[in-house]
Amino acid sequence: MKKIISSLTENMISQLAQDETGKRQYYRPVYSLHKWWARRPGALFRAILLAVQKNNRELFALAADGSISPRSDYFQDHDLEEMIVLDPFMGGGTTLAEANRLGAKVIGCDLNPVAYWVVRETLKPIDLEKLETYYRQLEKTAGQKIKDLYRTNCGKCGLEQDSLYSFWLRSVECPYCGHEVYLFKRCLLNEGRSRNKPPSLENPATVFCPACFHLNEWSGKGQCVCRACQTPFNPEAGSYDQGYFSCNHCGQAQIQLVEVMRAGKKLKEKLVALEYRCETCHERLYKAPDRQDREKLEALTRKFEENRESLIFPRQKILPGASSVRWRLHNFEHYYEIFNPRQLIAFNLLFEGIQAIPEEEYRRALITIFSNALEYNNMMTPYNYPHRKLHHLFNYHALPLTTTPVENSVWGVGTDGAGTFVNCYRRYVNAKQYCRVPFDKYKDSAKTVKTIHAKTEHIEAQFVSSFEELKTTPRGTLLFCGDSSSLPEIPDESVDFVITDPPYFDSIHYSELSNFFYVWLASLIDHPSFTQEHVPTEEEAIVNNGMDKGEAEYQNLLMSVFKESGRTLKKDGKLIFTFHHTKWRAWWTVLNAILGSGFRVIDSFPVLSEYKVNPHIRNKQSLDMDLVLVCQKQALPFEPLSQAPLDILARAARSLPPNNIHATNNKLFLHFMGELLRTASSLKGDGDLSYAWFENALLHFDDFLAKIKNHKLEMGSSPYSIKSYEQLRLLEEKEKYG
Repeated sequence: MKKIISSLTENMISQLAQDETGKRQYYRPVYSLHKWWARRPGALFRAILLAVQKNNRELFALAADGSISPRSDYFQDHDLEEMIVLDPFMGGGTTLAEANRLGAKVIGCDLNPVAYWVVRETLKPIDLEKLETYYRQLEKTAGQKIKDLYRTNCGKCGLEQDSLYSFWLRSVECPYCGHEVYLFKRCLLNEGRSRNKPPSLENPATVFCPACFHLNEWSGKGQCVCRACQTPFNPEAGSYDQGYFSCNHCGQAQIQLVEVMRAGKKLKEKLVALEYRCETCHERLYKAPDRQDREKLEALTRKFEENRESLIFPRQKILPGASSVRWRLHNFEHYYEIFNPRQLIAFNLLFEGIQAIPEEEYRRALITIFSNALEYNNMMTPYNYPHRKLHHLFNYHALPLTTTPVENSVWGVGTDGAGTFVNCYRRYVNAKQYCRVPFDKYKDSAKTVKTIHAKTEHIEAQFVSSFEELKTTPRGTLLFCGDSSSLPEIPDESVDFVITDPPYFDSIHYSELSNFFYVWLASLIDHPSFTQEHVPTEEEAIVNNGMDKGEAEYQNLLMSVFKESGRTLKKDGKLIFTFHHTKWRAWWTVLNAILGSGFRVIDSFPVLSEYKVNPHIRNKQSLDMDLVLVCQKQALPFEPLSQAPLDILARAARSLPPNNIHATNNKLFLHFMGELLRTASSLKGDGDLSYAWFENALLHFDDFLAKIKNHKLEMGSSPYSIKSYEQLRLLEEKEKYG
């Protein structure tokens, strides 16, 4: 079998992909234009697109020192204007953006309106000079008014300054004594003024007193004694942890917060501190809120209540689901409850300014920027205390509950802070500048990041409304928002490649998470895809127990999309997609979707897809690699393969790089899984394929890894040589293994 890529290319793609995933906004800024979940690296899809039309030409060359050569074919300009690519699960649009950059014509579809919106905004051309003019107009109208909402007087010089962050504590009524209990894991606001040093006398941490909320400085050792009320306390201790709290009034401990919430209680919020930059003192400082700060908040709350009927904000309920369960269990019933009155008023000032802009495409751009800022401007955002910065809402691909939310300043203070409207505007501009002149980055042998700018390639969609128009339009782009299992607009056998990244079984519930953005976009734009209350979920290809969607539904939905993709695909075209999962049943389900839709797996290769310190995989039993599966139509000739586990293992080992290249457990697993799926695809009849056989083959692979361990060869994060397989193969043959 001829491999789609070489071993060298496999390793180089992994290297580029991991670097990009760790710093996406620097490596490929286009994908930071708006939030989307589980984006795969652009480097991977560029490599796939080039590999499928290069007839196995090597994409990479090595420099004399063994690093990637800048003369590699991968880094050169290409023109794929004759290629038509379909992505039926376009998500954030990575496939389409990379194909458009290479000059291909693209078709994208997604059931999720937020995905459709993000992709269209990503690919559309825009005049950045005109956008800057409208942004400056918005800054004068809405920007100044919003900044006024967040001004405070410096605690040192007394002059008015712009606040960066507002620190809040949530509280609940104790069911035993009726007193209000504030919920916090510790009393720290930071871990020292200097981010790179631990707390000390010279670098004190800022802490609040749990008794009176006065702000104090702490050296990092022993207890802190409050300067205001003289209460001694441990700044690293709190009243709440892992869903349980203790009452400091009656002494009752281990009170489960969820049980209190079931009685219908509501969490309350108290402002305890402000972080601001004083332009007069030239310092970044903290203060407890003063009377003026409290009066400002009270006035804004009254203003919100008085004007709530005329204000724009989402009234939709938070739907039941696996991701939203924390919010609902803690009695957050509507999406607007995730924001406080000051934020909602600030948003409306922004909307008023945006609506005054005369051109629709520029209003849409600014609405997209606002939408992107939402994940940093709500009352569920956690704070990174050591680094003194805000985390976004979706740091763990979920809808988290925090009892210590930190409120951002919506418009922003210069370039300070994360996720302000100003900073999200800069992200949008950076994304569009990248579209004008894309670039690729790589590390040389000294780990220095090098940049290669494209000379002719660029990202600029020419949107069309029909397939006939697509065929005659350079960089034609045809987008659909709907069910990808029915694409009557696309003729039979008209697409060269289907390249996609389908939802990963039960991993991420896109519809639930994207509702956070959808309810706002639906309030702001007039578009046929945003007329429903929520994101459509019935046809989403995902296992979601919270929505009673199981394995069979996932398989059928995936199969129906693959089947329709097969109808549109040319006879010799290929379906190529990425997948990863630790559950064997997930792979079995995907295999059945492939076979049931008329395809078979003919090739595969693994690629690193997650950054090594990604919070989604850190300290978890999780794959940090994707398997790229290459499929062709079953009607094409194929060669049956031996089903014996040892033979499958042998073929998988032969597909690994040469002996001096090392493989991790995950890489070995994915090479084996790819060969297992290819073997299953070659079986002549359905009767030859069963989950018992599939599971037995994987158990043999597990035994193989165990034998490696028993022979004292390195495992885990340490790599081990492929020679291990050759040694154990002889042993297994002697044992008649398999």
